[in-house]
Amino acid sequence: MRSSKRYFALLFLLFALAFAGVNQTNYVQAKETTQKICLYLGQKITLADLPEGEVVLSKEHVVEVSANKVVTTIGAGTVTISVKTKAETVDYAEIEVKKNEILSDLSFNRQSFTAHPLGGGSFQLPIPQFESMTCVWQARTPETATVTQEGIITPVRAGFAEFSVTVTDSYGGVYSFVLGVEILQPQFTIQKQNLAKGCQTTLLLESVAGNPVVYQTRDTSIVSIVSYNQAGVVVKAKKVGSTTVVAQVDGVQTECVITVTNPQIKKAYGFYQKKKKLAVKVTGLNAESRPVFRSSDVKVAVVTASGKVTTKKYGSAVISCEVDGKTVKYYLAVSTKTAVRAMRYGYKKIGKKKYSQARRMDKNYYDCSSFVYRTYRAVGRYLVCKTSWAPVAADIGHYYVRKGKSIKAKKTYSEKKMRPGDLICFGGSKARRNGRYKRIYHIAVYIGNGKTMESSSTYNNVVIRDRGVFKKSEIPVVVRP
Repeated sequence: MRSSKRYFALLFLLFALAFAGVNQTNYVQAKETTQKICLYLGQKITLADLPEGEVVLSKEHVVEVSANKVVTTIGAGTVTISVKTKAETVDYAEIEVKKNEILSDLSFNRQSFTAHPLGGGSFQLPIPQFESMTCVWQARTPETATVTQEGIITPVRAGFAEFSVTVTDSYGGVYSFVLGVEILQPQFTIQKQNLAKGCQTTLLLESVAGNPVVYQTRDTSIVSIVSYNQAGVVVKAKKVGSTTVVAQVDGVQTECVITVTNPQIKKAYGFYQKKKKLAVKVTGLNAESRPVFRSSDVKVAVVTASGKVTTKKYGSAVISCEVDGKTVKYYLAVSTKTAVRAMRYGYKKIGKKKYSQARRMDKNYYDCSSFVYRTYRAVGRYLVCKTSWAPVAADIGHYYVRKGKSIKAKKTYSEKKMRPGDLICFGGSKARRNGRYKRIYHIAVYIGNGKTMESSSTYNNVVIRDRGVFKKSEIPVVVRP
């Protein structure tokens, strides 16, 4: 019984092996006959002599093989293409797929496109070098640039030009890609500009391919060249008029017309009471000028876009006007009626009266204290006493301190506490001893914005001086008459 079972088991095993042998395919690896093909990523080839059968790939994601035997590369790497028949499986080809760095650089990526000047004539672009390749060119933007079948590109106008190129290599592989060229037309970023006399500006060039630039002005007496490079040129306005700045580069010429203006405010100082309206007039402009007005302290005065000013409270502000590259300023002082009238009277004497202590009360002469005294006397305010002879600076300061009309300060006087029309007395412990109150030796009228109006021995005239910071150590007394 046992021998019968063994017999049937052996018989079944032989039958199974025989049946398996009928369906088994022999695998033939004939490396010596396998084709080796190198392709670039994105190429296609047709394997015309590929045997009939099931195509087997040793790796996925490297190539795809269609039913009509077209191989399309889809990823970098090496793959073996085999054909499986009923009888055997045969290695047909080993394909290595590489990334074509040249094609990658020339593919549709605006950041890697070539630039070429409009005036630079026809040119050719580099394309990938395939053995025995043929190329078919087509201009996708012929209104910007055209191309021949030899790859010669001719610019038509400035702009971005695109070209499609179809390459067929020796294997019959076809690769299509896009090339781009930025056709550059160098030009100034602006074609005309106002520039105030004495000011400088930079005229910038755009779309320059990198070649040297030649600049010139057609009238150097109006506008001169200060410095330049490929990016642009710095020019300076010398006198009122109009001229053209020219740049020559990349076979083209570009121009910018500069008109020189002379913005100015004839009367740079104004003295007003609260809640008054006035207009700041800037002359020397033209129709292209675009003035921009600002107030340094809107709590003291506000200004409209057209230069109309309204005073609001006591203090001072600078009304500035930026126009044609220059800033002109109007110094505004807001105070009481008496102080305003006194400052206006003194302002009329600027540059017209000589300095003299000996002749301090004469018609065409002042010293510091007689100027202050006579300025206020002219509007009905006598300082210290009603007399025909002006008191000295120390006596004026001392008098108003005793009257309780001085401005308090520690190290420096706050201009927020000071008011235009106040009197500033110079002296202090560091001044030379002169036997007078707090060694005061000089007096001036404060007119706001850090400035004083005074008769100066240094300038031998009535002047306005920019004093900046008013230090307690140098100015022991500031009084309000």
